[in-house]
Amino acid sequence: MATTALPVVTLVHNTPSADLLDANGVAATTPADGWVIAAAGIEGGRLLIKLLADATGDTVTFLAGDNPPSHRKGLGNLAVVLAASDVRYLVLESGRFLQDDGTILATCTDAGTTLHAFLLPKT
Repeated sequence: MATTALPVVTLVHNTPSADLLDANGVAATTPADGWVIAAAGIEGGRLLIKLLADATGDTVTFLAGDNPPSHRKGLGNLAVVLAASDVRYLVLESGRFLQDDGTILATCTDAGTTLHAFLLPKT
């Protein structure tokens, strides 16, 4: 697979992130192969994803993980439909999407969609 690595921005309590342009993100080099997110050790709904579609819209699909470690794999893939120029935020559950190599995989249908990944701090 020619997946595109999606870096994870770690957020810290009471500390602003680096200056991140809202229109920026990482586009998948090959949409059908999509993105790979290094998510080992991320648990409890702490991974926030920002999706941004271009003027044509898109569908981004987060692939169900391997069991183990994804004990909720049976819920299947999650498809997020984006209208033209749509922005969506999504908190991903590692118990559903984590692959056995510690990654999360997502694919799309349009090369113009970008993603950002944020690791939320533990409370």
